[in-house]
Amino acid sequence: MKPVPIVLTVALIAVAAQLAAQTLHEAGPGEKSLGTIENGVYHHNLTGIEFSVPGDWVMVSQSSTSTPGAQVVKLRNTSTSQIATIWMKRRDADPTETEALMKARLDDKLIQRNNFQNYKYREESVQYTTIGGRPALSAIADYKTGERPMVECLTWVDGDKSRVVFVGRIPASELAGFETSVAPLIQSAIVP
Repeated sequence: MKPVPIVLTVALIAVAAQLAAQTLHEAGPGEKSLGTIENGVYHHNLTGIEFSVPGDWVMVSQSSTSTPGAQVVKLRNTSTSQIATIWMKRRDADPTETEALMKARLDDKLIQRNNFQNYKYREESVQYTTIGGRPALSAIADYKTGERPMVECLTWVDGDKSRVVFVGRIPASELAGFETSVAPLIQSAIVP
């Protein structure tokens, strides 16, 4: 048997990895798929949340989280290798409580990030708005990994039956590019 050239082996592994990432939405025997991407739109089965997935983004994983009932999908931008994490959870909320929930989000996240070096929100970045007719909150926090300046971009969108958080952690120098590339995902969100 003739050995396979290393370049061919590496190319085959890369193709297999990309195909695996694109098909992660397919459930195995006895499993229920968390969500699917069809015609450029991600649909989350548990919550009904949907958002557009531009052609330069691919799904790399889907899983449940340590938060009961929450699930997460990770997407990677093929041009920049940046990762967007989308956290989704089904819930029944009283619409009159949404404003109070939104205001508590920043404090809750600050407590969760107590192990991040110098984690602090940029005051001017905190924006209350709507996305798809639903209340939304976005913020950018600075922190450091060693001496490297980093940012965390957060956007929460609350519906009556579900909620979603779009998260990106990137080097501070890549912020403008990340915001531009992730905006179509966030702005297209439909949150029941």
